[in-house]
Amino acid sequence: MKDGAIFISLGRGVAVDEHALVRALGGGRLTGAALDVFETEPLPPDSPLWGVGDEKLLLTAHNADYTESYFRLGWDVWAANLRAHLLGEPLVTPVDKAAGY
Repeated sequence: MKDGAIFISLGRGVAVDEHALVRALGGGRLTGAALDVFETEPLPPDSPLWGVGDEKLLLTAHNADYTESYFRLGWDVWAANLRAHLLGEPLVTPVDKAAGY
């Protein structure tokens, strides 16, 4: 990454070297970072990420998308997929292994 970049991770926690991230933030190589996934969840109290400081690091819970409408929206997608399956139509949330999701 370029010096001064902001690192945002929304993927799998094991994909981030948390110790290297702490060093990059502490050394000024990165301007900031945002994480909602961690190598160990929940983030342990002794994680060095806690010591980085609020001005450089935004930490959110892995379930940050848990909103008032979370379950209703989930059931809406499930019902749409069931209807599509029963009608022999493509699912609304297909898996495309070639695309990586």
